[in-house]
Amino acid sequence: MKKALLHIGIFILFSAQMACSHGEDEPEDITTISVNKPGSLSEIIAPSQRGSITKLAVKGSLNYSDISYIRQMPELLYLDVGNVVLPNNYFPDNAISSHEKLEAVILPVSLNSIGASAFRWCERLQAVRLPKKLKSIGAYAFAGCINLYDIELPNSLLYLEKYAFSGCKSLYTLKIPSKLQRISDYTFSKCISLTEIKIPGNIREIGYKSFSGCSGLREISIPSTVKTVGIGAFENCTELKDISLPTTLTEINYYTFSGCTSLTTLTLHSKLTAINNYAFAGCKSLTEIHCKNSNPPLIGENTFRDVNRIGCKIFVPSKRAKKSYSTALYWNEFTIYIE
Repeated sequence: MKKALLHIGIFILFSAQMACSHGEDEPEDITTISVNKPGSLSEIIAPSQRGSITKLAVKGSLNYSDISYIRQMPELLYLDVGNVVLPNNYFPDNAISSHEKLEAVILPVSLNSIGASAFRWCERLQAVRLPKKLKSIGAYAFAGCINLYDIELPNSLLYLEKYAFSGCKSLYTLKIPSKLQRISDYTFSKCISLTEIKIPGNIREIGYKSFSGCSGLREISIPSTVKTVGIGAFENCTELKDISLPTTLTEINYYTFSGCTSLTTLTLHSKLTAINNYAFAGCKSLTEIHCKNSNPPLIGENTFRDVNRIGCKIFVPSKRAKKSYSTALYWNEFTIYIE
């Protein structure tokens, strides 16, 4: 409820700011300015005034020095640069990083890319409005924004770089755009409030530890377009109970689901040929593994480390498969049943 009320309050303010840009009466507490000459923001807002500005709406043309100047406004809570044009339509690297009070941002509608670490460690940032034509979000762009919970990735997004939302502890839901083909390393790691996420059918690769430490994630469905799931991709997703693996996946990587302590049932598809060490280590609640391949996938000594070999049942498709699993290295430590 608290988050919902805050959400309403923030976007009432957003609406007011956008109204200002259309010539309507502006709220008294918002500083609204026009910049016609890039690099002149410090002439319009004197250095002595920076410390008094809490809400700022800007339109016109800015350059990177202007953005740096905005970063030096220590009391700034809300920033609307929706009607601003930037060089190359690029929001620069480290643009607003580590700002201590910023809570909400409207980014330029013409923006194509957000640079690396642009908002990194903005710990009070809660809501960001991204432009509909955005193509790229850089590495660490929102990493460490521990209060960020309101952000919608546009369908135009093509690149989402490593650590982009790592450590966004308040992010509880997010829709991944359909044009995105890769989820980069650590992209959503330690997003502990993330309960669900839908991976679209265009994704081909899920990177190294991309969802590791997402302790609130309850289920995940990996589409058949995915060819590679990186090491530790879902490591320590302690609430993960339901995993849907693609039928095209032939190998499960090291540590992929290790520490998923709530996982109870696992289905391994017929084309799977290898499961690397520690892939399901620490999955202490695992009681059923349904193996669709009549030939046992290769597993290591620690693939199912800490899984109860007596309590966990292995289900296979035929008598011939049962014989194969019963004599296969490490599989023979489990009790084998015919499905």
